[in-house]
Amino acid sequence: MYFDQFRGDYLARWKSQFGEGGFKRITDEGAWFDNCHYPYAYTVTAAGHSSVATGCGPAEHGVVGNDWFDRGVGKSVNCVGSERHEQVPLRTLAGTDEDEKKGAKGGVSPNRLLKPTIADALKLGTVGKGKVVALSLKNRGAALPGGKSPDAVYWMDGGTGQFVTSTFYRDAVHPWVADFNKIKPAERWRGKTWDRFRADLDYAKLSGPDDVSGESKGAAGQGRVFPHPFEPADPKTKPAYLNAIYTSPFGNDLLLELAETAVTAEKLGADDVPDLLSLSFSSNDAVGHAWGPDSQEVLDVTLRSDRIMKRLLDTLDSKVGKGKYVLVMTADHGICPLPEVSRKEGRDAARVQPATASKIEAFLTEKYAKGTAKWVEAISGPWVYLNTKAVKAAGLKQSDVENALSDWLTKQTGVQASYTRTALMDGVPATDAIGQMVTRSFHAERCGDVYVLLKPYYLPSATLGTGTTHGSPHPYDTHVPLVVYGTGVVSGVRKDRVTPLAAAAILAKAAGIKPPTGSITTVPDGLFKAAQK
Repeated sequence: MYFDQFRGDYLARWKSQFGEGGFKRITDEGAWFDNCHYPYAYTVTAAGHSSVATGCGPAEHGVVGNDWFDRGVGKSVNCVGSERHEQVPLRTLAGTDEDEKKGAKGGVSPNRLLKPTIADALKLGTVGKGKVVALSLKNRGAALPGGKSPDAVYWMDGGTGQFVTSTFYRDAVHPWVADFNKIKPAERWRGKTWDRFRADLDYAKLSGPDDVSGESKGAAGQGRVFPHPFEPADPKTKPAYLNAIYTSPFGNDLLLELAETAVTAEKLGADDVPDLLSLSFSSNDAVGHAWGPDSQEVLDVTLRSDRIMKRLLDTLDSKVGKGKYVLVMTADHGICPLPEVSRKEGRDAARVQPATASKIEAFLTEKYAKGTAKWVEAISGPWVYLNTKAVKAAGLKQSDVENALSDWLTKQTGVQASYTRTALMDGVPATDAIGQMVTRSFHAERCGDVYVLLKPYYLPSATLGTGTTHGSPHPYDTHVPLVVYGTGVVSGVRKDRVTPLAAAAILAKAAGIKPPTGSITTVPDGLFKAAQK
């Protein structure tokens, strides 16, 4: 299971505030790897979910970002978007969340994922008898871990609040999902407020002030400070209201309720054939983006996530049986502090715009002054895609233009380094730790020609005036929890360096099947008791 954007330090930072039976249970009774980091550079949701599910990185599985520029079709593509398929039920009203707007608009499939997942390995290892259910608020949070032949894959439609699927999987939602949608569970917070979960705690002492420069106002009038209101009933504001639910702990509550329904309806864990339930709780990510990791809002959603964990474990104990399942908890990435908070703490931090298309166009035109075509074909995430036809038409070598642009970029405010396609293809030195991480994020057919890395605690302000984001190889983005709890697991806090990619091998070991083909990460030594070897 994933808590989207759950940074690796949260479990230790707030452990004394957690209740019994949730995070304390899995960290005390399970194996807690508190030195777990992603090994690649571009740490975003789709790459994280794909890497955990396959056991390999973006260079192998090909999901290099949530979106990327596809030179073959000449446009940006979404990691799970599919023009061949349609949403089920059909989309009737688009959501207001910016991430949803630029993502898949309806049809979804996992076909851009080039390697099999642990879900696929389970289907293969059980000759199709093991069930796979993958659920999330985000379409990519469900589709990527679910693999190519799951039994159920569902996410929340931001325009209606219904949980939906795609014709890639089936032509109608399962009856238990239809029944769940009929009660309109997302509507229960209309006209109510999101306030602090624990009135007995000093939130300011445990996290920070409630009103901080650099925080956003959340979604649909939530505002910067507690309590955060939800709009009253009004059909015209439905998508905005649902975005506010998504940007609050209550989106996680919805997903948990669907998960509990799925366990019962699909009879998960009811026989001797292993099943897989993949859950990705997305609201932590939306809250963290809006208010930052040192906010009272992130503390609150983390405390409520502890209760989510307790309720999930109680459900599994009741329906599957205590001691009869293995749970792996991790996250898809961490998060950068707000630059404004970092500066107050004495760090060098800022919001910068060093690599915009217009700036790059101006530099290359001034340097080469040849041709009329644009030099930049696209910018996606940290990657600049050069117009290779324009470079060739100007009689220039691709590697020379890459190097010139790379040298210029490293002189810009806030840029730590840049890497060219040519250098990555040739192989960066083993002593360049960050260069190695960029290499692990680099898929030649999908990535651009120059990778731009900002300095630690710097954020791209071109699309980010408030709030924060992730996507770097810096520790605050790569550090995530990895906790393994359940049957045969040797308990204790582990200090050995591991990666979340080990999850696929761990789950395969627990299920008694082979890891997915392509998995390059093994089970950490001594994780399971000798009897299970």
